[in-house]
Amino acid sequence: MWAKNRIDMTKRKHSSKKSTTTSKKRVKNKNSAPFFKNFLTGVTLFVVVATLMALSGWIGFEAGKEYMAKKQEKSLSGYKSDIEKLRERLKSVKSEEKHIAAVKKEAPSEIRDYAQAGGETSAAAPTKKREVVAKRAKLAIIIDDVAFPYQLKKIEALPFKITPSIFPPTSRHPDTPKLAKNLSHYMIHLPMEALSYNHAESQTLTTKSSETEMDLRLRKLRHWFPKATFINNHTGSKFTSDAESMSLFYPLAKHYGFTFIDSRTTPNTVVPKIAKINSDPYIGRDIFLDNKPDIEYIQNQLKKAVRIAKAQGYAIAIGHPHPTTLKALAKSKEILKGVDVVYVDELYELIR
Repeated sequence: MWAKNRIDMTKRKHSSKKSTTTSKKRVKNKNSAPFFKNFLTGVTLFVVVATLMALSGWIGFEAGKEYMAKKQEKSLSGYKSDIEKLRERLKSVKSEEKHIAAVKKEAPSEIRDYAQAGGETSAAAPTKKREVVAKRAKLAIIIDDVAFPYQLKKIEALPFKITPSIFPPTSRHPDTPKLAKNLSHYMIHLPMEALSYNHAESQTLTTKSSETEMDLRLRKLRHWFPKATFINNHTGSKFTSDAESMSLFYPLAKHYGFTFIDSRTTPNTVVPKIAKINSDPYIGRDIFLDNKPDIEYIQNQLKKAVRIAKAQGYAIAIGHPHPTTLKALAKSKEILKGVDVVYVDELYELIR
């Protein structure tokens, strides 16, 4: 009996111990559940945040790449533009250098044309024109053959009202309309056929040009030079001595709003007769200034121009944008103090 009771007590003891252990396990398992749940939640959040950060970083990286690519493309475009401008400038400089070199080798084109047409020497008589009464004699000085910015800058630097006569655009000087864009006083220097010349300008009007061709040429001139009022001839000894050609050209020029000023590159010019037929006063050159590239010679020509101006009320002198001519003009204030040096359009208001 005693042994049986001992066995029962032992069983109870073991049973009680086992129950306590199970209870502890249950408590432990019960406490572990929230930890794992929180752990899993944390891991999930970490993964989500990390994913979002990675995605955000990737999007930012791609946006940065696109921004940098656009910025680089813009910079490259700017560099290309600068390089293109530099190329154009170098091209312009080379063209100017070639032009200067050619000018140094040859006499001014209109003067050479006039000489070859049997024209004036330095002692030739001036063109006879209608006299104009004015308080002070007027002198208009035209500088022909203007094609480049450097020429225009030197002309504008002179202390007188000088009228530049600008070439129409060609492949040699394509930007001449830009020269005239901001000018209030200028002319168009239109190439016309000469009896003889070394280098004919592109699109020179010839005695074989039809009325349609002349009309098209004048229409283009009006488009290129919308503010222009006056045209004078570049060379042109053959064209301006041909009555048929001038009879076609002169009224067409008037139709497009141009007044023709005769550079008088031939003593046989028919322009005075054509002007009279069209009820216009004849306007033509009196003196070439730079038959010789010499300052003293040019200043003597200016003195002659002043005398002519005082005799008939006005005069027109033509020179060229050569360094010697421009230097001579810059040093001629004393010579020109007896006349009013005016733009061609100001002179025209007086004599028309």
